Amino acid sequence: MLLVFFIISQIEIEAELNKQYLNKKLTIGDPFEIILTLTYPQNTDISEPFVDSIEPFGILDQKNKIVQEKGFITNTYEMRVVAFNAGELEMPAFLFLHTHDNTIDTLKSNTVPVAITSVMPEDMSDINDLKKAVEFPNYLPLIVAGITLICAIAGYFGYKYLKKLKKARAIAKPVVPPWIEAIIAIENIPIKEWIEKGLIKKYYYALSEILKRYIERRFEFNAAEQTTTEIMANLKLQKIPLSDDFNRFFTRADLVKYAKFMPPQDELHMAVQKVKDLVNKTKPEEELLEKK
Repeated sequence: MLLVFFIISQIEIEAELNKQYLNKKLTIGDPFEIILTLTYPQNTDISEPFVDSIEPFGILDQKNKIVQEKGFITNTYEMRVVAFNAGELEMPAFLFLHTHDNTIDTLKSNTVPVAITSVMPEDMSDINDLKKAVEFPNYLPLIVAGITLICAIAGYFGYKYLKKLKKARAIAKPVVPPWIEAIIAIENIPIKEWIEKGLIKKYYYALSEILKRYIERRFEFNAAEQTTTEIMANLKLQKIPLSDDFNRFFTRADLVKYAKFMPPQDELHMAVQKVKDLVNKTKPEEELLEKK
């Protein structure tokens, strides 16, 4: 443990705004650069950077430069970024996965404050062109009002009809329980074909999405749109059993999807069974009793 702590303490991560943009007025849509510097000892297993959620920013381009000196590696990432909102914003922290002794640590950089102004000048008010004078009598407003009224009536009855149709379909077709839906989806994955073709990232992505949908329907929170960190926080908040097992699977899947990690062959074939076990062991108690 002392050796691991010593290695982690030697890892340095810093994110900053490129100095040439410090005194520059940035507006929505203006590209700027974030410099992310990662320094760590040689033979240390660290993934490429990623973020939980990049909004309201977008990364247009990324370049990196690696320098090796005196037993250390310095990896400098130059990221060309654009903002879509105005205000005093913060570029979110960049995350790295550090693998050692069959354990995974999540390392993160600092956040970077960025001031973004609106593209409209502060002293500019709304400007409307002068409309051309309309000679009296003018029937256009009456025609527009009539068409609007007809569209509103048609829309109302159309909405009522669709609502009845949707209700009828819901009655005719009972909803499949989330645990049954998940198992059916898993069994439809062409596991052997994807593994033979090397589509490992696609394979883990599919398993992750099936498990997220199961969690969303089973425990009733928006897991499909959340990161692994957010899902784990919700599972622990609800005191869901096997939350640590869920965390281990999603963390391993993140390594494959974002860090180009290649699991051993036996783990590849066991991944499906792990997901099935998580689903089967977190079914409602009534289901488990009926099965017994």
